[in-house]
Amino acid sequence: MALAQNTAGQRRVSPMEYARRRSLLRDDPDIDVVDMPTLVGIAKAIEDEAVRRYRFLAELMESRGETSTAAAFRVMLEEEQSHVQAVDRWAASVGEPDISAEDFEWQLPADLSTSWDKVAGSALLTPYRAFALAVENEERAFSFYAYLAAHAENEEIRAEAEKLGGEELRHAALLRKWRRRAYHRERRPARSEPVEIDSIEGLRDALAQKDAEIAAVHRALVPRLRAAGDHASAELLERAIPAGTVPSPAEASRPTATSSGTEDPRHLLVDAQKPLESLADMLETVMANSDGELFEEAAAAMGRVVERISQISLQMRHP
Repeated sequence: MALAQNTAGQRRVSPMEYARRRSLLRDDPDIDVVDMPTLVGIAKAIEDEAVRRYRFLAELMESRGETSTAAAFRVMLEEEQSHVQAVDRWAASVGEPDISAEDFEWQLPADLSTSWDKVAGSALLTPYRAFALAVENEERAFSFYAYLAAHAENEEIRAEAEKLGGEELRHAALLRKWRRRAYHRERRPARSEPVEIDSIEGLRDALAQKDAEIAAVHRALVPRLRAAGDHASAELLERAIPAGTVPSPAEASRPTATSSGTEDPRHLLVDAQKPLESLADMLETVMANSDGELFEEAAAAMGRVVERISQISLQMRHP
């Protein structure tokens, strides 16, 4: 394939060559030579893994009561199922219809799944974030195909790998469109600018405010969890409320929430996680923009928050 020249007379880099130079994969796959059976097997494994992951995440989000995010994953699942069929037709066209994806799963880069593993337990995984991660994964798959093209046994296999990589870019473009739509649906009225934290005193004030907000949310959830029959989760939240904190005047005057006893405890625990993850986001920002004692204090607070989020996640698995 001839490469065009740009207006300055410089050699224009093809998308595949650019991907090889700036790979999104943390580690190069350990594949020395790519023949046609290997390329077909890997292509099938990529699509099969995507189908399994989107189905799992759709079911997980549905069980957590995150119906809009579950719907986003079902849309991606349907799209990936059509990709599986397309790859099967392509495999037959290159004379390799009987290759099993299972024999090649071990060759897939870990980067194609780790991003999903990190967010599967998140209470803040919105449709926008789900589509954004899917875009990143399609771009990583493109990088993988660029690597395979560079290690192809011959020109025919290189060309087929580049075609598959081009399909991943097409998928990414479609997902970007869905991502933009999700962003506009989720966008809320502009909030006030976050308070800048540049001192330990400022951090401690912000932590005190966040702790009060978290305690208010958890106090409201405790009776609802008990009404739903999940006394262990109610006690978990109650134990974590800092000693000495009392309801604010506004909170105290608010009517006590009642429950019919039919609420799903897992959904209530997702609600318990959300203010903690919001605090974790704030601490990440502080840590990214500080050093010395301020960084250390923010890191210690982050450790405590992560521990609380993990305890709730564990409780969701074993109600």
